[in-house]
Amino acid sequence: MTPYGIPPAAMRRFLVPEDGREHARAIADAAHTWWVAHRGASSDRAIAVGSLAGLALSAPSRPNGPDYGPLLIPLSDEGLVDALRASWNSFWTYDPDLAEAARPLHEWLSHPSEDDIRGLADYARILVRAGLLEYCSDTARAESDDILGLLITRMRSYAERQSTGEFFTPAVAADHAGETTLATDREPGGLFLEPAAGTGTMARAAAATMRAYGIDPASYQWWLNDVDPLNAACCAVNAQLWRLGRQVTVSSGDALRQPRILEKQIHERAKRAIARQKEQPVLYPTRTRPPYWPI
Repeated sequence: MTPYGIPPAAMRRFLVPEDGREHARAIADAAHTWWVAHRGASSDRAIAVGSLAGLALSAPSRPNGPDYGPLLIPLSDEGLVDALRASWNSFWTYDPDLAEAARPLHEWLSHPSEDDIRGLADYARILVRAGLLEYCSDTARAESDDILGLLITRMRSYAERQSTGEFFTPAVAADHAGETTLATDREPGGLFLEPAAGTGTMARAAAATMRAYGIDPASYQWWLNDVDPLNAACCAVNAQLWRLGRQVTVSSGDALRQPRILEKQIHERAKRAIARQKEQPVLYPTRTRPPYWPI
């Protein structure tokens, strides 16, 4: 095996932790450890989380899908940036409104500085070797925990979270809440509204519970809102990782005090995004072929 080599995907699936929640924590720990050692404790948070999100979106849509690991491992920093742009371009093609909501995670790719991309290829290698692609290609595994939320939590100090009153719901508690939410009958097409969604772990728990009962989460409407734009951006990516379907709205604002204003804003954003996509088929120029995407 070369220094940049990795085992085949089938072997990597065998080597990852059997428990999806344990696997998610291992990936988040590996990402955070590398970032702290090479880029600083909480610096460039959008780049750290956005790079993970871009790689997650490039994962195959099924466990036995194409293996992108050997293509990602040898990339340079510049090559990795090109691959991330291709991944976000695919998301833009698939759902321009969610891609727009996720902009805080990828807008740095438009004009990254040398410092922005420093070491990103090594960071990607850490994530790929930790099994990020295998984690995200398996829906049951991907919805076992909120991998983006785990990384953001690790990158925010306790003092910072205390000052904003931001403490994400633990996965175990969210799972219990998901069971409670689905205890009452809900007709397909109903709306699940989360005005303080964080990065979306309550939606994750609800979707996992639905699948356990044989219900397709895509048959419902989802509205995930958070006052922090970076958290809301993670909701947009998670909606795809958790296969919530095409009836997903993500917003960032005060959904409790100004719901009507917020609703108007997101409708206008969706119209602008759809119109812009027709004029601009790709978000970022890239030489890399986009990953497989189930359009």
